[in-house]
Amino acid sequence: MLVEACREKGIDAVAVMDHDVIEGAFEFARLSGEAVARGEWAPRILVGEEVRTTGGEICGLFLREWVPDHLSPVETMDIIRSQGGLVYVPHPFDLLKLKRLKASELKALADRIDIIEAFNGKPRLPLANVLARRFLDRNAGFPAGAGSDSHEPTHLGAAYVEMEEFEGPEDLLEKLPRGTVHGKLYSPLASALVRVRIRREKKALERAQVSS
Repeated sequence: MLVEACREKGIDAVAVMDHDVIEGAFEFARLSGEAVARGEWAPRILVGEEVRTTGGEICGLFLREWVPDHLSPVETMDIIRSQGGLVYVPHPFDLLKLKRLKASELKALADRIDIIEAFNGKPRLPLANVLARRFLDRNAGFPAGAGSDSHEPTHLGAAYVEMEEFEGPEDLLEKLPRGTVHGKLYSPLASALVRVRIRREKKALERAQVSS
């Protein structure tokens, strides 16, 4: 499903960042590599994790190991960077999230933050993307990212960065400022309904397999 969604929408690199776990990202990366080795097309997988910290959610990209959750933002960022990974702050101005880094904290942690999300596909308040872009415009030095925040395949690619091909975290950081952020909003409710449908279909398939 991931491969077909990426092929349909022209996405050739996708970051897999589940909440507080990393096994799925490693599995997707392995399957992608095997497909390419067979001569098949598959998207490039960036191994990551969306970590719940005591100060909100922080993403790590190009990770080699699991990052523990519920640590402080500074501890989490330092663990990500110790792996050679990039620190990516998602939906920084989603005002309905009680735990999030404030603008002053983002500035104070500038030496640890590599990318700030300028566009999120399903913010609870659309104003969040406006505030994120305004912050980035007023604080040069933070490369802008974009995230679909898709928890299922149908909304994958709702937000993305069109940029040059890159090799590794340092090359991505060097080229990202020259990229272009694209995005369109979708409803969090729509995403939830699709997840319910997929879970039902999965359970029905499992029952059919058991009965056969």
